[in-house]
Amino acid sequence: MIRSHRYGLVAGGVLLMLYGVTMTLLSGWSAAVEQFQALWWLMLPLSAGFGIQVSLYTKLTSAIRSKTKQTLTTSGIASSASMLACCVHHLTDVLPFLGFSVLSIFFTKYQIPILLISIGVNIYGIWLMKKHLRMVTL
Repeated sequence: MIRSHRYGLVAGGVLLMLYGVTMTLLSGWSAAVEQFQALWWLMLPLSAGFGIQVSLYTKLTSAIRSKTKQTLTTSGIASSASMLACCVHHLTDVLPFLGFSVLSIFFTKYQIPILLISIGVNIYGIWLMKKHLRMVTL
């Protein structure tokens, strides 16, 4: 039980660190802090949801091996991608020169919806793993 909680906390923290490192490399420390202050209400639930999924997955794998690994992988990728999407829109200064102006506009315009969809994917992943965990423990 404690092991799964520890893994979940570490996973959520790693996702936040991924955000911090990416933003700092792309735009500097002050921009990373400013962006986090603006979007903390999306980033914290996203990281927490991913951490909860890792914790549930750890519990589930200790009980039984199943196909749930695909769900965690998909949701983890969605969480990471949305955190990166939050940062990637800061490439808008460079992307037009690289011929990706449409992509930079997309990330800038749809940053919050991308994060909201990812939180929804997290919620679905948590629900699915809890369902599997209940089936295994019955």
